[in-house]
Amino acid sequence: MTQTYRVIARVHELRAEGAKEPCPYFKLYDEFDLSNPDERKLVCKWALNSMFPLAAVLEFGGVFPWEADPDRAMVACPDPHRIVVFELRREERPSD
Repeated sequence: MTQTYRVIARVHELRAEGAKEPCPYFKLYDEFDLSNPDERKLVCKWALNSMFPLAAVLEFGGVFPWEADPDRAMVACPDPHRIVVFELRREERPSD
């Protein structure tokens, strides 16, 4: 059986480029367990869609050769005016 991991998304940076204020949906350091459907629902669909490919790689044990830490990846939402940068991190699943 393949081991899967939890993936936590943490708001790493908020930028307002051309907008008056940063994205109103997130605060710096907010965290969401993307493995938990109730928490995943709290993430903007645009941001979640951007995270999905990277989160899937981390969830199933893959790595990104351009990242210094094999258990982490950085991704930004696609809004060009209110950019939210997320750090995704892989964690062991708790034992049942």
